Parts: sequence; structure tokens; C-alpha cells
Amino acid sequence: MRLRKIIFVTTAFLSGIASFPATAQPQTLPENALFLKGNYAACLERISEQRRNGMDSPALGALELRALLETGKFSEALKQGVALSRRSPFDPELSLAVAEAFRASGQPALARRVTQQALQANAPPPVARASSGTVAYGQLLLTMGADAKEVLNQYFEPAKKVDPAGREAYLAIGRLALTNHDRELAAENFREGLKRFPGDSEFLLGMKKSGLTLPKDQQKPDDGLLTYLDLALRANPKSSAALLLKADQFAGEKNFKSAKTTLEKLLAVNPNHPEAWAQMAALSLLEEKSAEAKKALTNARKFWNENPKVPETIGLTLAAQYRFAEAIEHLREAQKLDPESPSIQFELGSNLLRFGQLNEGWALIEFAHQADPYNVAAFNLITLRDKLKDYPIIEKNGVRLRASPENMAVFGTRALDLAERAKRTLAEKYQVSLTQPVMVEILPTQEDFAIRTFGLPGGESFLGVCFGPLITMTSPRGRLGRANWESVLWHEMAHTITLDATRHRIPRWLSEGISVYEERQVRSGWGQGMTAEFRERFLSGKIPDIIHLDESFAGPDILLGYYHASVVVEFIIQRFGMEAMRSCLADLGAGKPLEESLVKHTLPLAELEKNFREYAESLAAAYGPNLDWKPLTDDEYSKYREDPAAWVSTNPQRYASAMMWVSKLLEDKKWQSARELLETIIVGEPNNRETYNPYWALSVACRNLGDPLAERDALSRLLQIDSNASEAAARLLELSTSLPAAERLSIADIMLETNPFQEQAYRTQIAASKDSGVPKHAVQACESLLALEPRDASRLHFELASLLQTSEPRRARREILKALEGNPRFEMALDFLVRLPPSP
Repeated sequence: MRLRKIIFVTTAFLSGIASFPATAQPQTLPENALFLKGNYAACLERISEQRRNGMDSPALGALELRALLETGKFSEALKQGVALSRRSPFDPELSLAVAEAFRASGQPALARRVTQQALQANAPPPVARASSGTVAYGQLLLTMGADAKEVLNQYFEPAKKVDPAGREAYLAIGRLALTNHDRELAAENFREGLKRFPGDSEFLLGMKKSGLTLPKDQQKPDDGLLTYLDLALRANPKSSAALLLKADQFAGEKNFKSAKTTLEKLLAVNPNHPEAWAQMAALSLLEEKSAEAKKALTNARKFWNENPKVPETIGLTLAAQYRFAEAIEHLREAQKLDPESPSIQFELGSNLLRFGQLNEGWALIEFAHQADPYNVAAFNLITLRDKLKDYPIIEKNGVRLRASPENMAVFGTRALDLAERAKRTLAEKYQVSLTQPVMVEILPTQEDFAIRTFGLPGGESFLGVCFGPLITMTSPRGRLGRANWESVLWHEMAHTITLDATRHRIPRWLSEGISVYEERQVRSGWGQGMTAEFRERFLSGKIPDIIHLDESFAGPDILLGYYHASVVVEFIIQRFGMEAMRSCLADLGAGKPLEESLVKHTLPLAELEKNFREYAESLAAAYGPNLDWKPLTDDEYSKYREDPAAWVSTNPQRYASAMMWVSKLLEDKKWQSARELLETIIVGEPNNRETYNPYWALSVACRNLGDPLAERDALSRLLQIDSNASEAAARLLELSTSLPAAERLSIADIMLETNPFQEQAYRTQIAASKDSGVPKHAVQACESLLALEPRDASRLHFELASLLQTSEPRRARREILKALEGNPRFEMALDFLVRLPPSP
């Protein structure tokens, strides 16, 4: 922080004393085109030829150093950097390249000196100068810890404005924005730069890193072209930055073999790339190959033993695989090597927060925010932290729950009880003793959840995330779409158990499979079940082998992946017993490969795969065996439209056309015809889990036919199959008034699983509890209902006082006073107060 201020003061004081000459911008050099295509040898040869012809410039020297560094010729870059800096000691572009050459060669002190000399010798460049010089000056400031926002506003943005045809400003702004997690600004500049420089590999890579998707009309799956990264690698197959990102993507998919192959391509171009070797070391650690990891680490430190990027890269790669304990160790090492780096402090702090070490984690995020106020993710987290400070925490048997005051008052106790029960049940089942308490944080909005979880808004597809000792979720009130928050919490708690059991070494498919499987063990309507789409994939055999199941979680098959994995878990437990599953988890925790463990505790892999596929096919074949689930072809749809009733009559097994006809019958209010057709469809598959569900349609038909018993039966069946159906639960609640108390309590309970803010559910609980003569649910229901601030609050305080008068007379007195505070003329409350025994 102090250094940053000194630099700005010094450069302002020297304004007008010295300046640097304008030089040709790098993008105008013909050699730059060779560099951007990965023709580094040709680029260097061309530069040598230019020098032989007496043509030279600082920009040409800067490009030469970049090409030498990109090909791993660090010693040569160091030697040439010394020579070039003597010829043009104060040129910002050249000084920037020389400093990078010195750092790569393990000479950070020399790099710092070159940078300081260039900054002190040059006044801040006038806006009228060539943009590349202005941008380079700003980049020199950044390497010395200058305020990123000031550099952006004082140098990069003005450079772009005065020289819109200049390439460097767009790249610099985009990269600075990415460093500070400002994807919107990054995308804007990379997109604009790409329009001006079509096919430029560095802009294409920036588009990918900004999270942008290649337009559909430009995607060519048959040609292997799906993303901006694919385009970037086509433009420059030797780009180290693009190859690193590609390897990182493969690692994220747990395709470590392809990740290493990609890194090998990079190392063939640059055998001394420290980050490539660091990532190779991390992959070897993930594969429990310590000797290979050690060798890779030695190569990563070959030229600069104290390069902070090496442990930082290893830490980030391990953290992405949920290996937080080891990731934190490496990030601490990076922190020691560069204690002033905001990015390292931020990454270490973020991972400490995910691993339950909140105090130190928040302190480091605060440090990163103060050191770099432009860091959007740090700012978001600090803003959220200030909000979380006021959130209450309750705990029970090793589970801590944090939620907003509003959410805590309504369903906090229910959530904590469920989380504790899930932890206890699953820990006992998998014979795990958790090494630290579990923190469950229920955030009030989707944005808060995303920031707490990822540091940035977004993540709408996520209902909950588990990092091991930390579980984050969105409040049911703030969640987009419908979902059973209780099944989500149970699912995430299962992750906590399996991550701890395996020391975070469990493949994603197995962890997700166990979590979905355990959801179904609680209630058949929780978790995923067979659908027509899944049925077709199982029967056609279009599913990956068990050991490659992680591939399903990296693309459009992710929903199938969750279900497929859960069926594998179900198969293993049914066929080989719970002990086999526990043994596999124990082996993973000991660092053994899953393939080896599966063979040891089940069958040889080929035989296991064969038996599983037979099992999966039998499940699929049993789902609507006499129904034809295929969608209608264009020709069939045309025939259906000509006479829908006749088509359905002659093709009763075609599910798609039958449900289309149901929709039309309901639209035309032909309730009896719809009911008869729906009852036939349901016979074809009683456990139908399709999105447009026949049980819901049947309930609508029965409702309009005035048959509440049939409507109630249809809704009950739907909720048994899919407990996410909140509309069905709400309607069933309306129909439950005449049911026995136990059934009403059960229906109210199901309603609260999807919507704990539903007033009628609590009213049903209160009434049913009193009718049952065991009012154990009524007190909590009254408390939750009062937290929703209903209009009849005085009556509810009176109700609560009545429930507490024997067990908690002091509290009963407080509640009756609250009733009278809201309605001083409440006669029943006055009488109750008179009859209460005096407080001791």
C-alpha cells in the first residue's frame, strides 16, 4: 500500500522532466503476426533479420523477449534483456518485457530495479501518445502494486479513447478486469478488440475467460469447434495461456490424462514453463503420485526457486478438486513468498472460508480488499460479511446453522434439526467421525448465495454447495424455480460425510451418486428417479462406463449423470452390501485408485460394468414397458393434427400424443374424457416422473368434476413420486381439513419441505396437533407463523400462551401480554392472564 502511493507521488513530481519517444506499436509489426500464430522461431528469425538490416526499435526488442520467454529460453532472454535495457533503458514497453525476462530467470530484484527506473525516468505519458506506451506505463505501475482502478482510469481507458485502433489497451483492460473478477468489463473490451482484430488468439482467449459462449451459428461440433478456447487454439496452437486453460478444464472434468497430455504439448514448446510444471505437479498429487509431483515441482522451480506462482498454481488446482487442506498449505507457501499479493491473499482467504476457518479467512479477504479495492469478488465478499455479522447462529451436536433473522425465526429450528439428523444418520451409516463441526449457511437471496459460494453473482443452477465442513444454500424464498430445500440439505450433508470419509479424494460421480441415493432413502419423492429420457439412454447403452462417469458432469448430460451415478451406488450397495461401499470410501481416503478398490470389493471392472448395465436396463425396461415414449416425428405430428382423437385412439401407447390430447381436453373443459384417458396413461406407468405429470392433470380433471376424494388421491400419489411438486402440496393442504390429524400433519410437513413460508401449513399443524392430543408440533408452528407477521398475531400469541401455560408459565405470561399489546380488549386473553398463577 505504501509503495503504491510513493510511485504515484514520484511520477507526478517528475511530470515534464523526461519522456520517452514514440515507437511503432507492437501490433503494427509484421513479426507480431507470426508471434500471435505461434510461429515463434520464425518471429525470432525475422527480428534477427531486421537487426542485420539495421532496423531496430524498443518495440521489436520487447517482442523478441516475449518470443524467447514463450519458448522457454529464459537464459537467453536474461542475457538479451540486459543488452536491450542498456540500449533503451527507459522505454516502458521494453522495460516491461525486460522485467518479465528477469523475473522468469529468477531475478526479481533486477526486475524491480528496471521497473523503478522506467517509472522514475518517464512522466506519465500524455494522452496524445501512442496507446502502447501509455498502456505499458500503466502495466509497470501494476507490477509495483499500484491501485488497479487508478491505473485503469488514468492510463488504460484514456489510451483506448485516444487511440481506438490500438490493440494493447483493449487487452490490458480486459486482463486487468479478469484479474479483479470484473467479467462484464472484461467481456466488453475483449469483444470490442475482437471486432477490430478478428481471429486474434489473445482476444479469443479473453472471450473464453470472460465466460462468453460461442454463438450457436459459429459452433461446429463435427469439426471440434464449440468454444472461444477452441478458436483461440486454432489461431495459435502453441499459446501457453490457452493450453494452460485447456489443461485446467480437463482437470476440472477429472480427465487428468488429457490434462497432462495438454500440458505436455505446452512443455514441448516451452520446456521451462513454471506454471505448466506446477499444474503437472498438482495433477500428480491428485493421482497420489508423489514422486512424479516432486520431479515436476523441481522443474517448476528450475529458474526461480521462490516463484510464488508455483505454489499458487498448485493450490488453485487442488482447491478446484476440493482438496482444501492441501490447497491451503500451498497457498500459505505462496503467501510467504509474496505477502503483498492481493490475489494470493484473496485465494487463500476464500479457501479458508470454504474450509470452515472463518476468522482468518475473512481477515485475508479484508486484506485483499484493502490492497486492491477494485477486486470485485473481494468487495462482494466483504459486503456480504458485513451483512452476515448480524445473522444469528444456532447449533446442535456439531452442526452450526447461520441464517438471516427472518429465515431463522421462520424455519431455523426445523433446518437445524434436519441437518443434525442428516449428519447423525449418515455418519453412523458410513461409520464416519467428522473432524470438525459442520457450518450450514442459508442465504436469503440467490445473489448472496452465489457471492458466498463463488465470490460473484450467478450460479442460478445451483441449489446448494458443499465444501466439506461448509454447506451453503439459498433460502427457499430466494430460490429461483421449485425445489425441496430439505432434500437439498440432506444431499449436501451426504457430501460432507463422503468428503470427510475419503479426505476429499472421492470422484465427483461417486459423491453425487451417494448423495442422490441417500435422498431417495429418506423419501421416495426425494432425489431423482427414472424418466423417459433416462430410460432411452439406459436401454440404448448410450451411457459412459462407471469409471468414466465424471465425464457426464462436464456437459449437457449432467442431470443424467446424477441419476446414473445414484443407480450405480444403489447397485453396488444392493449387490455387494454397505460394507463394500464403506470399504471403497476408506480406500479412497488412503489414496488408492477407485478402480483398484472397486475390483477388490466388487468384481473385475468389465464384469462389474456388464452386471450393472443389466441391472440398469432392467430398471429402465420396467418404466412404462408398454408405453412408447418416443416423441412424434414431423409426419406423425401432421397426422395427429388432422384428427387428434382418432390418432390417440389408434395409437394409445404413444405417450407424447396422449398427453398433448389431454392438454386439449382440459383446455376444452372435457373433464370426464380427460380423466378416462389419464387413468389409462397412469396404468401404463404408475410411478410416472415426467415433467408434465398425468397425476397433476388428473387432479385438475377430478377437481372440476367435483370429486375431491379422487383429486386428493391423485395429488397424494404425485407427492409420493415427486416431493418437489409444491403446487400439489398446497392444493392437498386445502383438501385436508376432514382428514385425520396424523394425515394432516404429514401433508403440512411435505408442504413445508418446499415452502416453509406457507402460512396454511402452520395453521394446519397447530390444529392437527391439538386434535391429536399431542401438541408437540403446535408450539414451533405458532412461533414460525408469528415470524411471518400474520394479521391475527394477537390470537396466535394467545394460542401459544395456552400451549405453554403448564410447561413454561413464565413464557406463557409473556405471550399473553403480547396478545394484549396487539389487542388490549382481547377478553379471552384478559381472562387467561387473570387465571395465570403469579410469577415466582
